[in-house]
Amino acid sequence: MSVDREAATAAPKGERKLRSRSSGKAATIALMAGSILVSLLLLELGCRLLLSGPGSLTHWPNLARERMGTGPDVASIRCQYAFDPEIGWTSPPGCVSRTYNADADGFRRTSARSVLAEPPVLVTGSSFAKGDEVNDDETWPAELQALTGRKVVNAGVSGYAFDQTALSTERLVPKVKPLFVVMSFTPGDIRRSELKVAWSREKPYFTETGGKLALHNVPVPGQPNAPVPLPEPARWLGRFALADLIVQRLGLQRGWYFDEVRGAPAGSGEAIVCLLMPRLAALGVPVVVMAQYSREYWTQSAARRDADRRSIDKVMGCASGAGLIPFDLARPMQSVVDAKGVDALYRSDHHSAEGNRIVAGLVLRELERLKLVSKTDARQN
Repeated sequence: MSVDREAATAAPKGERKLRSRSSGKAATIALMAGSILVSLLLLELGCRLLLSGPGSLTHWPNLARERMGTGPDVASIRCQYAFDPEIGWTSPPGCVSRTYNADADGFRRTSARSVLAEPPVLVTGSSFAKGDEVNDDETWPAELQALTGRKVVNAGVSGYAFDQTALSTERLVPKVKPLFVVMSFTPGDIRRSELKVAWSREKPYFTETGGKLALHNVPVPGQPNAPVPLPEPARWLGRFALADLIVQRLGLQRGWYFDEVRGAPAGSGEAIVCLLMPRLAALGVPVVVMAQYSREYWTQSAARRDADRRSIDKVMGCASGAGLIPFDLARPMQSVVDAKGVDALYRSDHHSAEGNRIVAGLVLRELERLKLVSKTDARQN
């Protein structure tokens, strides 16, 4: 009987100890979770203050949606993309916002000046030509116009692959009638030439067979003002500046901001780009094919940088072979990066105002060497 009584009293004590341990673990987990959440909130608020100022503490839009230009109500977002059945998208005309403004043709505005030499210089390319992350007068095309006194038409469009830039250049040269073209591209623009969907948007694409190109996906599926879906991570976490910063710095944009669908085989981008060079040479005006580089190029591993270098070198060789003018900014920019550091020349990914001033100066020096612009005219301006 005494044994049974002891067993009966021992069991509840054991259960109480288990319950006590469980409660202690739950409290510890809750405390840790609360600490993590508070820390993340403080980091988020600090990130917002540093990057965007006090106003961002009360305004929490989906940053991924803003970057992708899919928001319906903000003028600066609507200025980024307009559906185009031949090229996929372009910059819409007549847009007005705090930092970005377009003229009636959709070209980004440069500094207002009453007298500019004609015919103009035509600049085409992706976001590095357009000048993402800086004001209208801080882009390198605007700086080049100020240095030369010659009108510079900035027809850069964010997100373009090399093939889209080539198609846009073919369409614009007869319209603008430029003195010459500066066609800007980045290593990533070569890879995106393999895609039929880039930045979650349909685009034209080429495939290469037997040394010949075939154009696909034209007319491009879509319609004006159609919403562009965001991937699930950005739908849930896109409002957080801390998450946005981490994605930018770690290069995790694909699958966060946008989806991609391949059209041409992987690794065929260089061959496609090389076969587009004779088409550009047939435009009847000098074309400078200029390689530009993002922040990531200078901070990535040596192996990835070497892969980019091999790709650029091949494309530049094709440009030269087709009679175009290759100009690679990597080498002249290297000494500037070494002297000033990456942070002085770039914002989150694109050039800062200072970086664009340096790019414009390097472009001017090359154009003077090529005798495409006059040294005398440049000195006078």
